[in-house]
Amino acid sequence: MAEHQHHDHGQHQTNGQARVGYASPQEALAAPPEEFVYVAALHTGTGVEQPDFLAVVDVRPDSDTYGQIIHRTPMPGLGDELHHYGWQVCSSACHTDLRRQHLVVPGFRSSRVHIVDVGSDPRRPEVVKVIEGEEIKRKAGLSAPHTVHCMPGEIVVVSMLGNAEGEAPGGFLVLDARHFDVLGRWAPEQDGVRFNYDFWYQPRQNVMISSEWAAPKTFQDGFRLEDVQAGKYGHSIHFWDLAERRVVQSIDLGEEG
Repeated sequence: MAEHQHHDHGQHQTNGQARVGYASPQEALAAPPEEFVYVAALHTGTGVEQPDFLAVVDVRPDSDTYGQIIHRTPMPGLGDELHHYGWQVCSSACHTDLRRQHLVVPGFRSSRVHIVDVGSDPRRPEVVKVIEGEEIKRKAGLSAPHTVHCMPGEIVVVSMLGNAEGEAPGGFLVLDARHFDVLGRWAPEQDGVRFNYDFWYQPRQNVMISSEWAAPKTFQDGFRLEDVQAGKYGHSIHFWDLAERRVVQSIDLGEEG
């Protein structure tokens, strides 16, 4: 679930200059509570031939519509399976003059990436750009976007679980955080990484950590236990040098890890 503090779009003043997000968890705790949140709602896989949508849910306890969907923003296409979306800028990479205005919303099955404007009218988000899966496959050779994170340098990085054919190891897609152009791969080499899945980073420590799952072709038609026995699911975590974009250590958690 992605949250949005609509009162200032996450923009704050420090020494007379605007910055994005919060300098510390303590500062974030002091902020006013959210009045609504954005929730991915899926029709994909339900048999209902309608687009997935982004739901705006009222979370004000004193509201007449508390806990209810007060707006729906449908995606333009069918079969997306919306997944772990994120901001184009955030507290973890806040050295920018960009406003925290857009959510980057991936379609796991379609390989589309949707750019949703939540800053212009936070209660009625609008899809302002769609990056088609074929463009991503053509420019970066990747598919199946899973997790979105903003990164230092005004870029958005998306973990991709497959290559253009839906096979492992996948990689990391890079988008420009201003215009959302496809810039290519974050790391040109996978450095022994067999599978891709989730990731997070700590810029102060110059480290990124990624985990493993499986190739899209392995899991999209359903889980099969024999695929685990055949080694088609990963069980390692990888530590990256964030600046150099290379793996410096991998830890195999074992077959029961």
